Amino acid sequence: MKEKNHQPTESFQDEYVPGFLIHYKKDHSPMPIFHRHIGYEIVWLKEGEALYVFEKKVYRLRKNSILLFKSSEFHRVSLREEVAYERVVVMFTEDFLPFDHTISKTFYDFLDQLPSPHFMLDLFVWQTDKLQIIMDHLLLEDQSEDNWQQKGALEIYLLELLLFICREIKDENRGHHLTIEQQPTKPVAVHDKIIKEINEVWNKDWRLEIIAKKLHINKYYLSHFFKKEFGVTIQEYILQRRIFEANKLLSDTEMPIHQIADYVGFMSASSFNRRYKERAGITPNQYRKNNKEFRSIIQ
Repeated sequence: MKEKNHQPTESFQDEYVPGFLIHYKKDHSPMPIFHRHIGYEIVWLKEGEALYVFEKKVYRLRKNSILLFKSSEFHRVSLREEVAYERVVVMFTEDFLPFDHTISKTFYDFLDQLPSPHFMLDLFVWQTDKLQIIMDHLLLEDQSEDNWQQKGALEIYLLELLLFICREIKDENRGHHLTIEQQPTKPVAVHDKIIKEINEVWNKDWRLEIIAKKLHINKYYLSHFFKKEFGVTIQEYILQRRIFEANKLLSDTEMPIHQIADYVGFMSASSFNRRYKERAGITPNQYRKNNKEFRSIIQ
């Protein structure tokens, strides 16, 4: 499908996250585009509902769901205006914990061994009291400016959070409670099928009617459903995926621009440059240059 002209929108540069970050929010202000950043993310949905969309998997979080994932995965949050979205989000990188520990290693290894590095748990109500205490410790410590040994305290509380999660995962594996993935009915199964099918053609000359036919869905219904559930049109999703993949190649390789353009599905390097600048406000070459300069500063 040929690309249509769009107005400039948010930059597609990777989101910068420090070694540790925690925030508690009740507003409807998720990242508006698909994005990535280094490290890990733990989301506890305290109230409401949210759809977390990855490349090949979709999770519908409800009250007292916990979602764990590697933040380097292509991801986005989709919300419904009328539904609450109260959550605590913890982000951290491996180098924030300056030592190898059995608990953190178990957490990393668990995600690494999954087919895709994300996992959801549903907590019972009585389990949330202990989690709330851990989160309160992290939030209070993070908000204090002059606490003695603040980083050391955050490391301890983060390890306590990882311990809580690892124990819940082990209990779940022993059958104490089921994750959404293991329940007999999967409320997001249709979302998974749609997102997988679209990610088969993101860098190809795709056609909506062909995707709809493979999914056995009317193409008009498919367009409406995707926009309603995922927050963007199919065309917009594919464009964001193309820019996202281009950014990885611009950051991590020396592949020439014309080869990147071809790989991510643009008909020409000039088309790629034009669409990229419309979105990011800079050219792909400028993004590559800025990324190199940024990495040299933080290393």
